Amino acid sequence: MNMDDVQRLCRDRQVVARGIVRGAEFTIGHDGTESSAFDHRVQDIFHWEVHIAGNRYPCSPSDMERLVTGKMTLEEFVKVMGPREGRRAE
Repeated sequence: MNMDDVQRLCRDRQVVARGIVRGAEFTIGHDGTESSAFDHRVQDIFHWEVHIAGNRYPCSPSDMERLVTGKMTLEEFVKVMGPREGRRAE
């Protein structure tokens, strides 16, 4: 997986990805926009956040790789990351 793959996922699935690296963060928009800090290698990112249909979901680097490679669909990801029955907000 590389940044071009993440950009393709964002564009094709109409999502926004926010990558977090030590001391910085950047966004990749579904409309082809990137923030100015977009010069990091995908291996340097220790956390992702994916914005899908107005909701934000935390995403590990391994989950992002599953999304990009098609091993997990966005629908499966949302289902797993969504609210779980029986868990109360504190």
